[in-house]
Amino acid sequence: MDNNKKLPYIETLYIFIGELIVSALVCIGFLIFKRFDYKVLTGALLGSAVTTLNFLFLAVSTTRAFDRALCERGTDEMSEEEADKFAAEHKAALSNAVKISFILRTVTMLLALVLAFLSDFFNVISTLIPLLMLRPIITVEALIRNRKNKEI
Repeated sequence: MDNNKKLPYIETLYIFIGELIVSALVCIGFLIFKRFDYKVLTGALLGSAVTTLNFLFLAVSTTRAFDRALCERGTDEMSEEEADKFAAEHKAALSNAVKISFILRTVTMLLALVLAFLSDFFNVISTLIPLLMLRPIITVEALIRNRKNKEI
């Protein structure tokens, strides 16, 4: 498997680790306020699992859409005009792939929240917090990566 194929899985591993940390912090927070029970743990795990799987779906679907476009392009050299034409022809397909992915991921998150709300097995707040933490996890991971790159 080449590096481009591994990248979505490596990035997803970072998200998974970040989500586990968030889940632990959520549980600790509920413990501090003496509100912890099994529903907090199951809710945090549900939110973390949905967020991680959503990120994986985004990464894989986007990579596949770009790979399909690159397969159609071939390996021949293109002039600037040909490259512009190719990009314009495939922009809609790539955009649609990302939009469909966004809609499916949003519906999945809403279903997780509805499940948590309707079920007596999950705490809604502990489910919601990991669902909201994807962007902060990505930001922290990027900061850590930049710091490591500066040290090298």
